[in-house]
Amino acid sequence: MKFLLSTLVFLGLSGLSVSAQPQQIQLQVGDVDVKKMDKQTQKTPIFQADAVKDKNVPNPRDWLEVEVEFKIDGPSKAVVPELLFRYYIGFRDQNGNPRVLTGDVKHTNMQAGEEYYSVVYVAPNTLGEITGDFRRFQDSAVEAMGVEVIYNGVIVGGKSTQSGARAKFWQATGTQPGILSKHETPFALLWIDRYAESEKPR
Repeated sequence: MKFLLSTLVFLGLSGLSVSAQPQQIQLQVGDVDVKKMDKQTQKTPIFQADAVKDKNVPNPRDWLEVEVEFKIDGPSKAVVPELLFRYYIGFRDQNGNPRVLTGDVKHTNMQAGEEYYSVVYVAPNTLGEITGDFRRFQDSAVEAMGVEVIYNGVIVGGKSTQSGARAKFWQATGTQPGILSKHETPFALLWIDRYAESEKPR
């Protein structure tokens, strides 16, 4: 009798643990809705710490920040374990040549039906090499932006500031690395609750 009761309790608890696990979904083309894509210039943040001497930084340098708002279609609260965001940012360099930077961010553990944000940056030195001005940056220097959202090797969403045949502007010019995830910048400790969880680059 005790054995029977123990077995029933075990099976009951096992059933609870299985049912408590979040449902995972398989995404298809169009299931990730990229609602908008914004850019702005951010100054290098200045942090204060105990036990070190403060140093004056009179002119913090400019970073380019590109932020995306997105939503995953699917059953409410179903979990998407991983999405790869591949960003493209197009410039016209100081010699008038087109330049397109690219970089990836891998977001993890997102729920369908929730709105999320993703963000990437371009460092001051990279912007200076492109524009010729290593101190100041005007985000009007950005000519085009795009993002592809990839799930298990399939593009399930995206957005571009260009349209028609130019929507995938990066295919015409080729790309080079230069876009950084938040983890790779001084902004890593800021606005943590605003952005979807992401993996640190290896």
